[in-house]
Amino acid sequence: MGFDIYGENPEFETKKPTIDWESNPSEKESKKFFKQMEKFEEENPGYYFRNNVWYWRPLWFFVCNEIAPKILSSDDLEKGMYNDGHVISAIKANHIADKIKEFDKSGELNAFAEEFEETRNSLPKVLCEVCSGKGFLNNESYQGKCKGCDGEGKDYPIQKQYPLCADNIRDFGKFCRHSGGFAIW
Repeated sequence: MGFDIYGENPEFETKKPTIDWESNPSEKESKKFFKQMEKFEEENPGYYFRNNVWYWRPLWFFVCNEIAPKILSSDDLEKGMYNDGHVISAIKANHIADKIKEFDKSGELNAFAEEFEETRNSLPKVLCEVCSGKGFLNNESYQGKCKGCDGEGKDYPIQKQYPLCADNIRDFGKFCRHSGGFAIW
């Protein structure tokens, strides 16, 4: 599962490429189009931002709680954790971009991300929720060694799978600056 974030009114520096999918383009034409789209997205950072669920949720939580807690509502925080089209206005997007830039200039961005990662990487294993710490399962759908903990009875908590990366935050700030507001899909 991923999060596709689209600018509501992005600034365009170059023209968006097109392709007629109904004409059944060749593989070569399709590859050329996707390469052009990749270039377009790089040249127009407010058009599209993507993250998988593991990267998006800590990024969004950071933005809502550290960067813009007085601008983003609890509704924004909650709805931003799902990819159902929640819209953040241009005013809020620009505020996010400003605050990320300030955090970055002060050194707080790197420090926060490093501390987050140190904490995440130091999380100890806990009782496996799949097998309740038994190391095996014996139910109607599966019998044998637990695949959740590989039979150990302990596994890392889910939080260990959610990284926070300073470069990802910077990229999001750049996207926000040029997005004209955005929708979270």
